[in-house]
Amino acid sequence: MKLRTDSRSIAILAIFAAMILALEILPVPLLTDIPLFAGFTLDPTGIPIIIVFLAFGSVFSLILIPIMWIAIAYRNPIGSVFKGFAEFYTLFGLIIAKLLLRNRSYDWKVAAPIYVTFGVAFRAIGMYVTNIFLIQWLYGSPLEGAIILSGTFVIPNIIQALINTLIGILIFVIIPENLAIQARFGKYGTDEYDRYEEISAEELEPTDNE
Repeated sequence: MKLRTDSRSIAILAIFAAMILALEILPVPLLTDIPLFAGFTLDPTGIPIIIVFLAFGSVFSLILIPIMWIAIAYRNPIGSVFKGFAEFYTLFGLIIAKLLLRNRSYDWKVAAPIYVTFGVAFRAIGMYVTNIFLIQWLYGSPLEGAIILSGTFVIPNIIQALINTLIGILIFVIIPENLAIQARFGKYGTDEYDRYEEISAEELEPTDNE
């Protein structure tokens, strides 16, 4: 999928970025910000990133990660480091899954489990390893303690990745086709559908029946 540079796509990206900023800067306790333990919280911030990935591709979704990082750092600088890596690993897993599915005919019954599996696996494994280093660096913990503490975050990361990918994919799939065409989401962003949109617009124009 080519990088979108049209004003419509940029405007939609800005809307999703605003959603992320709102979720992070103005969290609703126990609704959009559910605390677990040791500073780990479950939140829906990653869902807009998944939707943007499916709608516009890798570059736009990667742009949202530093925006999310800045929003979190505003109130929790250390937490932003962990969250930034976590969402990056989830997105990286989805990118790998998309590369595997490239140039193949499939429906969402096939694609969704693959996306979810890769997103969850990359986040869980990536964060387990990364947390070992971050816990030592940020908290001065010895290696043995960092390994044990990092292990306790594996299941919460799996849960968060499942929430993000499943809900993100579900929302994307149920978007009405006419809206997806107008917004040029996913496959509708190709030149073929640009031409289709132009033809449809011409058909809607009134004609003189003189």
